[in-house]
Amino acid sequence: MYSLAHRILKNLNPETAHNLSIQGLKLGLYPKVSFKNTNILEQTIWGRRFQTPIGLSAGFDKNAEVIKPILNMGFSFTELGTVTPLPQEGNPKPRIFRFPKHQALVNSLGFNNKGLNNFERNIVNTNTSENFQDKIIGINIGNNKDTKEIIDDLEKLFDRLYRLGDYIVINLSSPNTPGLRDNLKSQSFEKIVNYIHKLREKNNSKIPILFKISPDISEQEKKDIALISLANDVDGLILTNTSIDKSTLGIELNGGLSGKPLFYKSNKIIRDFYTLTSGKIKIIGVGGIFTANDILTKMKLGASLVQLYSSFTYQGPYHIKKITLMVAASASVPALISGRAKFEPAVARIKSQDKASSNPPPTHMPSTAAITGLFRSRSSCNPAKPPTP
Repeated sequence: MYSLAHRILKNLNPETAHNLSIQGLKLGLYPKVSFKNTNILEQTIWGRRFQTPIGLSAGFDKNAEVIKPILNMGFSFTELGTVTPLPQEGNPKPRIFRFPKHQALVNSLGFNNKGLNNFERNIVNTNTSENFQDKIIGINIGNNKDTKEIIDDLEKLFDRLYRLGDYIVINLSSPNTPGLRDNLKSQSFEKIVNYIHKLREKNNSKIPILFKISPDISEQEKKDIALISLANDVDGLILTNTSIDKSTLGIELNGGLSGKPLFYKSNKIIRDFYTLTSGKIKIIGVGGIFTANDILTKMKLGASLVQLYSSFTYQGPYHIKKITLMVAASASVPALISGRAKFEPAVARIKSQDKASSNPPPTHMPSTAAITGLFRSRSSCNPAKPPTP
């Protein structure tokens, strides 16, 4: 039943399909998953126990409406938002485009959400109605489009939400809010880092604070962000958000690129930050994850956890169970979880982005032998045609 529903949704307008998916999840229309023999994947990070390294990235559950369904489908953790203090409609439609041949998405949503009051109420209602022991919830916060000073919005959000999640993410990297990425420049970034730490101290909180980083930053910006993060005890970095570089699709289109074409670009960022920080800052790897092999690759490059989204929309609700079991079956996992196998030279050789653009995900789950092999060549695909608005 769920596979049929997924096939139908893939033929609808992407934003319509997303909204219907949320409604279906709220009605309980999803496969409920429980795992056996996956204890090998457990990690304790920031004092929280993650049952597996696989989570859902921000952007799917913007309004904290389907926390229970997402976690019941097999995700170890879910990241809610991005939420802003005031409700906002986001950018004009159409603003989500599929590129199936590339297994890619482009969105120009612009932090569309129902605002802080609705978001907070949904989390409180969920937390009081469900037992969330061993369930990890991240909260991704951002500023309203018309806000003059970003720290004002961050303060409003942090002060009301820090008690409700397991970690807070400051989103400074969406390409769909004008001027937001300017806050990744050294002086602005350091100012925000210091301010958020003061908010945490003011509230006598120890909640982990993470920052979501763009894949389009310069080499100098990487060094600056790494240095500032180390100097100010940043708890973690999410690498990466969507990219404004859509050359792999051969089109001109506003918005951020996600999905398979982002895989190697995000891998390079993960590798670079792991090196620049000497592995002292936890990394959540995001971008182009479609297979268990993709997860292991990001972990070998330095990620402790991973998040996905595009592959979830393309491959449907059973994807999480399949990919989790394949990761658990890998002989590489014990060393990766313990940190002994990070940054192996064979994995550290990142392929160029141009080459990455022609590598689609396999249409089937890889064998255990393929996973432990880590890198196998993939066949090329034809470029997708641009969407028709």
